[in-house]
Amino acid sequence: MTEARVTLIAALADRYTIERELGQGGMATVYLAEDLKHHRKVAVKVLRPDLAATMGAERFEREIQVAARLTHPHILGVLDSGEADGFFYYVMPYVEGETLRDRLTRSGELPVADALRLLSEVTEALAVAHKGGVVHRDIKPENILLSGRHALVMDFGVAKAVTESSGRQQITTAGIALGTPAYMAPEQATADPQLDHRVDIYALGVLAYEMLTGYPPFHGLTPQATLAAHVTQQPMPVAARRPGISPALDAIIMRCLAKRPADRFQTADELVAALEPLATPSGGMTPTHTAPVRAVAAPRTKSWTRMALGAVVLVAACVAAFIYWNRVPATASLLDPSQLTRSAGVQEAPVITRDGKGVAYRTLIPGDTAPRVELRRGSDGSAVPLALIGSPRSWSPDDRLLIATPRGLESVPALGGVGTMVVAGARHGTWSPDGQRVAYVHDDSILVRTADGRQASLAVTREPHSLAWSPDGRWIVYVSGNSRTLDDWNIAPSSLWLVPAAGGTATQLTPGDAPDLSPAWAPDSRRLLFASNRSGTRDIYQLNLDSRGQPRGEPIRVTTGLNVSRFTLSADGTQVAYSVATNLSNVWRVAIPATGALSTRAAEIVTTDRESLESIWISPDGQWLYFDSDRAGVQQIFRRPLAGGDVQQITHGSAPAFSVAVSPDGTQIAFHTISNGERRSFVASSQGGDQPVQLSDGTDPDERNPTWSRDASRMIWQSYKGGTIAGAVPTAHVVKRESRGWGAARLINPPGVFAGSAWIDSISVVGLDSASHRVVVLNVENPSGPLRYLTGSLPVNETPLSNAVISMDGRTVFWQNRSGIRMLPVTGGTPRQVVRFDDPLHPHSFVARSVAESAGRLYFTLQEPESTIWVARVKGLER
Repeated sequence: MTEARVTLIAALADRYTIERELGQGGMATVYLAEDLKHHRKVAVKVLRPDLAATMGAERFEREIQVAARLTHPHILGVLDSGEADGFFYYVMPYVEGETLRDRLTRSGELPVADALRLLSEVTEALAVAHKGGVVHRDIKPENILLSGRHALVMDFGVAKAVTESSGRQQITTAGIALGTPAYMAPEQATADPQLDHRVDIYALGVLAYEMLTGYPPFHGLTPQATLAAHVTQQPMPVAARRPGISPALDAIIMRCLAKRPADRFQTADELVAALEPLATPSGGMTPTHTAPVRAVAAPRTKSWTRMALGAVVLVAACVAAFIYWNRVPATASLLDPSQLTRSAGVQEAPVITRDGKGVAYRTLIPGDTAPRVELRRGSDGSAVPLALIGSPRSWSPDDRLLIATPRGLESVPALGGVGTMVVAGARHGTWSPDGQRVAYVHDDSILVRTADGRQASLAVTREPHSLAWSPDGRWIVYVSGNSRTLDDWNIAPSSLWLVPAAGGTATQLTPGDAPDLSPAWAPDSRRLLFASNRSGTRDIYQLNLDSRGQPRGEPIRVTTGLNVSRFTLSADGTQVAYSVATNLSNVWRVAIPATGALSTRAAEIVTTDRESLESIWISPDGQWLYFDSDRAGVQQIFRRPLAGGDVQQITHGSAPAFSVAVSPDGTQIAFHTISNGERRSFVASSQGGDQPVQLSDGTDPDERNPTWSRDASRMIWQSYKGGTIAGAVPTAHVVKRESRGWGAARLINPPGVFAGSAWIDSISVVGLDSASHRVVVLNVENPSGPLRYLTGSLPVNETPLSNAVISMDGRTVFWQNRSGIRMLPVTGGTPRQVVRFDDPLHPHSFVARSVAESAGRLYFTLQEPESTIWVARVKGLER
């Protein structure tokens, strides 16, 4: 045992017991160790002493801290890090498996389907890292761990720290990162100081090239010659080395390997989207064409009688089919409802077993810190725990429950046990009727994956979720819009869509002017049931379909006053399980603390009505509280004296109104409505009574969160296009007040900067630099001009988006996220948390603009959800 290892063991003895060396790389040595505090195996990676000496503890800790914030199923996270007796180390989970380098060394080129799967998983991991402001800089097979059939990317942040502290020349000539030159982008090879995430896109191209051909594009050269080749030589096309590769896959890889960063895919998300259509049974291979085979003709018959009989049979069959498909289907009815769960808190998202005798559901009761999954068979039976965290999605024919966890979609046995990963990173999905496939959601796409890992894309839509596969296997129904409702009963509209399971054009079934949710199939695959509040209360509706999947008439109301939030049908259509939810939300407040943060448990309630409200705004004189609420049936804008008193309704109509903002002089309000799934921004009198005026010509399908500048001369609103809010590309529009009204809307979309809705003055809004995750001030009259940075780089979950607001005195910006409310002086500095959302049974809807400040107090909304599970018999859905 070397002296250095003895010293290391002694230095870490109070935290880790070093057991053995796992391997050495160019930058570090990896040891298997026992975590003494948590009693688990971990991998401790210790940097080479010469690197540690040049880097310094501060830089090392800073880069590792950034990397440690990354969480994704295909990222090997950082558990701990530090400096001990001169050794710089970081700790990762110990995962049994091999590196991609080991696999390539053992087997050479990979099957195309395997290469595509691994490439997609690594790219998805990099997409998350890039959004968090982290560029890997050292993507290569040695840094990709294979666990089972899946990839885990290691060493985020380390390459950057080593590169910037040691210098490129040391790295490429002294052997510090052995093999790295084979994966360096041309701008890395030439020591360009302006490196960005596109160096990882180039490395992904090299990685794909090597997985498919067995070698990187430039190999067998000295490190210096390899770097020169990256800069000056064009790689041989992949198809020239691996005949049979599809032209589309070849083109994707060669685009990644473009010399100029601007000619590559610009984001990892863009590359993921390009790879998804190739995840088909052919796995990116060019299909082999076959010649048609002539059928063997049967002997002709001249029997007139036989021909006539056949014609009669054919006509009779056609008539029978016509009558069957065009008869009026029976309408379902519910009988003998009984309550299944009675615990305090939330029991939600029921998924009934195929035999109708058990129900899995999500539960969150007092004392829980996260929702669990339980199974209950009969109201007198005890609950069986299935998962410590997650939400149920679908039962397979062999009684495996598909659940959504923070890791992705997992399968658990009906009696509980260790989950098996089905689709990493996915949150929504459903089993096929035969249990051999799973349909799932990735960003804004719906895909189907087979048991052997092959996948195909079916549809691209906005915020898809709540998938259900028809019993005959022909169709997949899904919900578009308002994906948040599965977590917090968000009340935005959504629509039902239908897509052929074998691929084809998606059909919109409902218009999207109400929250249409929780679709479930009748056994005949011709009737769809779903939950909606389109008639006021949340009830179950039935939509009949023809043989082409087209709606036959309007939805039929099945129940009245049921107040159902989610429901599910048994396979034979005779049993239903549903949840009855009450999700009240009111306004609370706390005095802004001088130091530290206050818990919402210490907040004072402001409104006490039984209603569900989202956005809030306080008038400039501090006299009025404006809010949107469902107290009139559909969400509308209301106001009441801040000190208490009668509520006044400001807006009316059938379209719901959200996200109110009051003008600086208090005479007008701005808000957005939703009609047919499209958001439109309006201005109206703050006292009501007049006709609202639309701010734009309506060419943009998404206009939300309109907000006045501080002198009321301009208005800004946000637009999310291309998928969910989390995965969409946010833009902003500004409209200027003119003598005859509001002028034409102008797009404000500087590259990489998201303009928020919080105005500092008449021309400046708070924004977010998405590359560095720094809060900035953007001049809307010169959006491409220089930015003023208010903060250093912040974690992704701490940066403000459209819900940022400015204090009454204009000196402070506040924003909200899942953990609480942050504040920051408009002159810049370090954000400080002032409110903690730490009561899981009283959550805060952080996406809505539901924070306001007045007279040194913060006002915000808290939800008070309660939900129980019920079961009932169903009549009229039998096949």
